[in-house]
Amino acid sequence: MLIRIFFWLLVTAYAAVGQIQVKGRVVDAATQKPIAHAHIQPLYIPLEAVTNSVGVFDLPGLPAGELELKVTSPGYAFVTLKVNLKNPVNVITVKLEEEQLPALTSFQAELNLYREKIFVTTDKPYYYPGEIIWMKGFVNYIDLSKRDSLSRVVYVELVDKKSKIKIRHILSLDSGRLAGSMIIPNKLPDGNYVLRAYSRFMYNFGADQFFYKSIPILKTSERVLPIAINEDAPTATNEIVTSKNGYGLRERAEVLLPKLPKGNYAVSVTDLNQVVPIPQQNITQCWNFEPGLAKVPPVAIDQIVEKGVRFTGQFVSEYRTGKQVVLSLFKQDLTEALEFTTDEKGWFQVNGLKFYDSISYFYKAKRGKKGNEFFGRVQLAQENEPVPQLVVPGYWFITESAQGSQRMLATYLAPPEVKMLEEVEVRASRIENSPYKGIRGGADKVVKAESLLNFGNLLLSLQGKIPGLTINCAVAPCEVRFSRAAGGSISASTEPLVLINDTPVGGSAGVTLQNIDINMVERIEFSGRVNVLYGDQGRNGIIAVYLKEGFTRFSRPEDITPSFELMGFTRPMNFVNPDYNNPLQEKSITDYRSTLYWNPELAYSPVTGYGFSFFTSDMPGKFRIVVQGVTHQNEPVYLERTIQVSD
Repeated sequence: MLIRIFFWLLVTAYAAVGQIQVKGRVVDAATQKPIAHAHIQPLYIPLEAVTNSVGVFDLPGLPAGELELKVTSPGYAFVTLKVNLKNPVNVITVKLEEEQLPALTSFQAELNLYREKIFVTTDKPYYYPGEIIWMKGFVNYIDLSKRDSLSRVVYVELVDKKSKIKIRHILSLDSGRLAGSMIIPNKLPDGNYVLRAYSRFMYNFGADQFFYKSIPILKTSERVLPIAINEDAPTATNEIVTSKNGYGLRERAEVLLPKLPKGNYAVSVTDLNQVVPIPQQNITQCWNFEPGLAKVPPVAIDQIVEKGVRFTGQFVSEYRTGKQVVLSLFKQDLTEALEFTTDEKGWFQVNGLKFYDSISYFYKAKRGKKGNEFFGRVQLAQENEPVPQLVVPGYWFITESAQGSQRMLATYLAPPEVKMLEEVEVRASRIENSPYKGIRGGADKVVKAESLLNFGNLLLSLQGKIPGLTINCAVAPCEVRFSRAAGGSISASTEPLVLINDTPVGGSAGVTLQNIDINMVERIEFSGRVNVLYGDQGRNGIIAVYLKEGFTRFSRPEDITPSFELMGFTRPMNFVNPDYNNPLQEKSITDYRSTLYWNPELAYSPVTGYGFSFFTSDMPGKFRIVVQGVTHQNEPVYLERTIQVSD
């Protein structure tokens, strides 16, 4: 079932917002004959021109400065032209050559059936520093039956005009859908940025197959000038049904979508006083694959499908040589363990992990028939990241300076993960010449390594030797704690902080101490009390290990620590919707939300179908409802309607 599409903006209105015009002809490079129906599109800007029957095109509304034009026509190899637009009118001639594609091997033909294509929608078309970009992604597949065999990871990046990645998120992809958010730093310079989204597997087909979308970030005192609106265009009244024709301030608005078939949809509601519509492409214009891609050979065959967080590493001995070992990995919270054999040079790859933020993995290595522990370390390999090489254009709309900030965010509407803290000034004196001076605040007890029985590893040598220190190896891994911390929280860790040469070591204290050879230790300092000088990490006491100078098998303290840290998925944030009918809702703060409602996962009811509700703000005027998504039959949907709010 196809959903009707409604356009707010006149295509002819594009000419009113740009300063530069490009016109010209597209011809066959061999015969010089004009090419009709060729498409001319500036990259990362939602504008396009099509040649007429004599190959002539006219593309107005472009920003001044550098940009790239992509020219395509069926049967011809596409051309990308870098241009620097300075004159009001620029005339060019584009010559296209017939496309000569090599015959595909059977493997290349099979690989083409696994092509993916991403579309990302955001709650607003442009932003200001300090705001949050709420986004929802949809992935299309040339062969839908292969969807469950493909990527589970999507990388979303914000790229500046120098092709530098300013923000990078790793998002979890499930059933071809993903959701995320991106906080714009307050100090991020204003200008146009490009949102780039891709799976690593897509790199086999070239970076031009990634998703790109311009994200303008304006100065706080800069506003967008409205452009012409087609008042005669039909509205989506039958598709987006509201409980009333108009609403008051801070009133609940009920919205139903009775004709929307089952699928997956995102919805945003924005204040048109603060969020002026600008030309941008919707999902119906970007969903389908370019024709003929099934015949285009992949550019590489070196990126595998990521089923989750993936990393590659090598196990090396103390002599810096790779060794084949049986490697055991333990998640820092001990909820997951992996064991596998590396190749003959110590290399291995893990694929399919799922966790958020960063996490440490501890490891043990064994080799030989007896499975003796092998001293060495894991070195993580540097991933081959697709470096952006973009020509980021300027604005394709007009702005003007205004007095005061153009958007305001009520503090109680900030995401719950964000804590608004009072400013605190901390003063301290610098400690000069203090390498390895011991525990800050002083130690309760200092033990020389030679006074302990040598059981090979430090943990076994400490058992029963330190008053108040409990070591329980009846569980795996061994538990270590001071008796004062034994009655601590049942959910929080009670283990002390371990330092190696004054460097804090994360993860299990028992695992860390068990993997330190006592022959490498000069002394151990203990503090069983709460040590505020180490922050929250010092609440359960400190065990500080100091290594003999010149005797360490590796040169750095982190080399002795049998762990490494990985970056996982970016933790999703929740959009906060105020409920003014709730007596506990804060009502004293003025509500100037620019995005009144955002929902990346619209819920379906067997009785009423799709629907949602939200509260209006303290701003009267028009509000814009936009619904985008994909039906279960893989048909793209775009719906739009405005509602009126009065004092």
